Amino acid sequence: MYIDKVLSTLNSKFRREVLRIVLEEPKTVMQVFNELRDRGVEVKYREVVYRALEKLLDADLVEKEYVRGRGLCYRAKAKTIVINLVNDSIGLH
Repeated sequence: MYIDKVLSTLNSKFRREVLRIVLEEPKTVMQVFNELRDRGVEVKYREVVYRALEKLLDADLVEKEYVRGRGLCYRAKAKTIVINLVNDSIGLH
């Protein structure tokens, strides 16, 4: 079941781009929103970014953390995702 959730979450080019952004360092929703716009990704509302981050959180690909002076930030849990089809598992590295 977990593998289905991860694959479904990563099936969105937009969410993959959001995940790439929070790989670099923990970022707030607004920082991700601004970074997407700087990269030329068309996004009108920060709520779209929030929903993408929450979907990534639900799939256990990112985590929330409080960063002093910045507030609630999202951070990727791993830079590499390994899908093992033999035992139907996912490894985060």
